[in-house]
Amino acid sequence: MPFTLVAFLESQNAGTLLNIAGLADPHVRVSGDDIWIPAALPMMAGYYVIIDAGTDARIESPTLRTLAPIDVCPFDVGTEPGSPPLAKLQQLSPKTLGPTEALNLKATGTAKFRTVGLIWLCDGPLAPVTGEIFTVECSTTLTTTALAWSNGALTFGQTLPSGRYAVVGMRAKSTTLLAARLVFPGYLWRPGCIGNDSDQDIERDEFRHGRLGVWGEFDHDVPPTVDFLTVSAESGAVVWLDLIKIA
Repeated sequence: MPFTLVAFLESQNAGTLLNIAGLADPHVRVSGDDIWIPAALPMMAGYYVIIDAGTDARIESPTLRTLAPIDVCPFDVGTEPGSPPLAKLQQLSPKTLGPTEALNLKATGTAKFRTVGLIWLCDGPLAPVTGEIFTVECSTTLTTTALAWSNGALTFGQTLPSGRYAVVGMRAKSTTLLAARLVFPGYLWRPGCIGNDSDQDIERDEFRHGRLGVWGEFDHDVPPTVDFLTVSAESGAVVWLDLIKIA
């Protein structure tokens, strides 16, 4: 089943629950505080919210409001993801949001606060896959733009044999990394993971070794690129891809 990662990000003054702006994105429609749910991915496999001085957060859509919006708990309080990050992932029983509706994130805090919200959209349960999985470390030369999606090429640390590969997991690291996602040639969706800032960070197991199914496929000579979301402008990000050779 396909899935993709979208984000909300904004700094606000303390008060009641305030709308958080959707982060500009080339692959889904974003308009102000609204991220429009793609018709092909009308469900939510998980969410992660981090607020540097936060007290409350809520996820809403018209469909969610017919029963109840999602009151986010727990969420991380800080400027970068926790270890492990306090994400809610329910890939085997995703939540229906409503196709072509506006998705919103609201938050509040005790002082001026910055909220980052990551949402994983899907079209149904994300079934795990198995096979001969191996991991390849990749480097990048991109210098990111702070608090925006920044895309860069991957340099594989070893040469892959000729053939076609399925990505079945990912880990990414940079100094202030919030999230990373893959961009496959000729494929619309951009599956991704929560970021790490050190090799010692404890990651969510769901993002590794086939637990979310197949993220996308590529030929050995046309690898995916990566979108990074960082707090500061920086370079030197590292990515680990879990792969299965399929042809």
